[in-house]
Amino acid sequence: MVALKGRYRALLLITLVALVASLFPLPIRAVTKAQVDAACEDSREHLAEYRQARADFDDAALDYEDVLLEVDTLEHKQRRIQGSIDNRSEDLAAIQEKIEEQAVQLYMLGGFSNPGIILSASSVDEVLTTSQFLSAATVGGQESINDLIAAKGEYGRFQEELDENSDVLEVAEEKAFEVRGIQEEAMEREQATYAKLSGTCKDLQKKYEVEQAAARQVARQRASGSVQVGSFICPFTPGRTSFRDTWGAPRSGGRTHKGTDMFAAWNEPVYAVAAGTVSIRSGGLGGNIVWLTANNGVAYYYAHLNGFNVSNGQSVSQGQTIAFNGDSGNAKGTSPHVHFQLHPGGRGGAAVPSYATLAAACK
Repeated sequence: MVALKGRYRALLLITLVALVASLFPLPIRAVTKAQVDAACEDSREHLAEYRQARADFDDAALDYEDVLLEVDTLEHKQRRIQGSIDNRSEDLAAIQEKIEEQAVQLYMLGGFSNPGIILSASSVDEVLTTSQFLSAATVGGQESINDLIAAKGEYGRFQEELDENSDVLEVAEEKAFEVRGIQEEAMEREQATYAKLSGTCKDLQKKYEVEQAAARQVARQRASGSVQVGSFICPFTPGRTSFRDTWGAPRSGGRTHKGTDMFAAWNEPVYAVAAGTVSIRSGGLGGNIVWLTANNGVAYYYAHLNGFNVSNGQSVSQGQTIAFNGDSGNAKGTSPHVHFQLHPGGRGGAAVPSYATLAAACK
């Protein structure tokens, strides 16, 4: 009987300890860089190459974002200046038409001693420079001439500004092309060197990167809640995509980045990260886009796709190929990538940082 009571007490103690442990879990010790180095002793050289390639990719991706923002700003300025030139062209045409009418009226009233002046003139400018027109012009005619001179001056000024902006834009576009090549080369090196790491080294390096990303995310958006959304797989084949944490980075038009740009080869298959229903659309900044609403209500947004592999309203399974990597929308001409967003509250809910979730699934 005593032994039985002892077993009950032991069982009760174990149960209480388990309960307390569940209510107050011990903190999980984070992986340190030193631990990764120790686990990667057999892949030391490849690990160093991977870290360098990763750093090079991050630097190049940041440079690429900056130069693309510069190009976008210059293109916006180009359109604005061209619009001003078009407006001045219309003003010039209207003023010249008015002056031509005045010149004809002067001729009909005998204001020109030589009617051949108008008939032989190659342009309205030639008519306007004649002393007879200038001396015979009414007050209204002189005002039209002043308007024409002012409009011509503005037209010339805008044309010079357009030419200057075009030169700067050309330089920026050349730089963007150069930086794009650097980024893609770094991406290829990163993926190739990561593949050479030993299994243990990969596992610990991945855990280290995920923990670092999660720590940054918690520090930056502590009030937004967890982004752990249940079953989730990488939108690309793990090891065949490169990306960095760009949440909140500046974008054109005063916008900020609300997702993660995942770079991969052109036409690389893009997968459903969870089972659910898709909605597809083409147009706007995102180009070809897919909204995937998972069965648990979480929504995922894929943009800049090259093409679709599903139809609107189709139910998809996790891991199914739904699209292909591209550069549609306002990403045209950039390095192929998918802009990926995570919306725990569904399509109507706000986007939350997705980097930590992607890092955990894509390495």
